[in-house]
Amino acid sequence: MRLIILYGPPASGKLTVAKSVAKASGYPLFHNHLVADFASTLFAYGTDGYATFSEKLRTMAVDAAIKASHPGLIMTFAYGVETAGGKRDDAVLKSIANRVTRAGGTVLFVRLTCDDADLLKRVGRSDRKEFHKLTKPAILKRILRDYRVKDAVSFAESLVIDTGRLSPAAAAKCILRETK
Repeated sequence: MRLIILYGPPASGKLTVAKSVAKASGYPLFHNHLVADFASTLFAYGTDGYATFSEKLRTMAVDAAIKASHPGLIMTFAYGVETAGGKRDDAVLKSIANRVTRAGGTVLFVRLTCDDADLLKRVGRSDRKEFHKLTKPAILKRILRDYRVKDAVSFAESLVIDTGRLSPAAAAKCILRETK
């Protein structure tokens, strides 16, 4: 199985690009807000219960995709802020990546970047409300200042794509070129 993990700051285009990759590849999309919305029905965001439950959901999804012999899976992840304020993000992503590689698969990390001005412009768009995404520029400013949402994963190389310069379709083509 080929696992593609898109990560980057809020409003960097993770879901939009992931949808383009899914459409072009036929791979299923298990995006961050499916996890976040489900976990937040049981636990407050940022709590240990939320982080632990979110980790289990992601692990179960990857294990199910491996067991079903899916050729690929696309995931999005809010790196730097997702689990306990980002403190367990590396451990979660390593665990997921290790599951895939132990099963003979490969993992492609894709870091989406964008200028802060573009992020702040995008965050208020009405389409972000569908999955209870962040929509307040003031909160995004605080996240950009206080969390490492712009960092690259520390344990693996990442394909870096500037979504301020590439359309979602062009970004998807770049990602799919890397999967061949």
